[in-house]
Amino acid sequence: MQGISHRLRRYLVTGLIVIAPIGVTVWVLSWLFLRLDPIIGRYLPTIAGYQPRGLGIVALLALLVVVGWASQKALGRRALRVWNSVANRVPVARRLYSASSHVFEAVLTRDQKLFRHCALIEYPSPGSHTLVFETADAPRQANDVIGEASVAVFLPTVPNPTSGFLLFVPRSRVHRLNMTVEEGFKMILSAGMAVPELAAVEPPVDDR
Repeated sequence: MQGISHRLRRYLVTGLIVIAPIGVTVWVLSWLFLRLDPIIGRYLPTIAGYQPRGLGIVALLALLVVVGWASQKALGRRALRVWNSVANRVPVARRLYSASSHVFEAVLTRDQKLFRHCALIEYPSPGSHTLVFETADAPRQANDVIGEASVAVFLPTVPNPTSGFLLFVPRSRVHRLNMTVEEGFKMILSAGMAVPELAAVEPPVDDR
């Protein structure tokens, strides 16, 4: 009887592992569909007086594919350079465009060059630790205020890593992890369920 109970429990856990990611994916996509489709679809023409459901999402995906394809071509790259030049000349838009461009490029491409290390910091309360990505050394003004050498870290939100917070943390309080940026993002997107097998904590940055 215990053997049957053990097998049933194992099958149940395995079933949850298989179904849960599918359910989360469907839920997120459904949420995006319900929010974006009415907004985009209102600008599209109706067919025989009827607005087909989902046409807005299809149009958005088609636009993204076309823009991505065009940006890989010579003419598209030239147009992108012109747009970047124009955006970088507008005082307020320049900062917003540059910052958002770097963040989305880093998050969506998992660029190892933009994120130097996965790390843990003690946040938001003593005894609690949060996964962050070390991005750069802190500017001198930040070091002067903090009182010691510090680093800039990006604290992404869960499960949407395209938003987050920039923190300046003393080097001595940054604990680097033995995992890649890709593995770090998998942990965030899965709310901690996808944990790398080897995620040992290295000494604080100052100790090396």
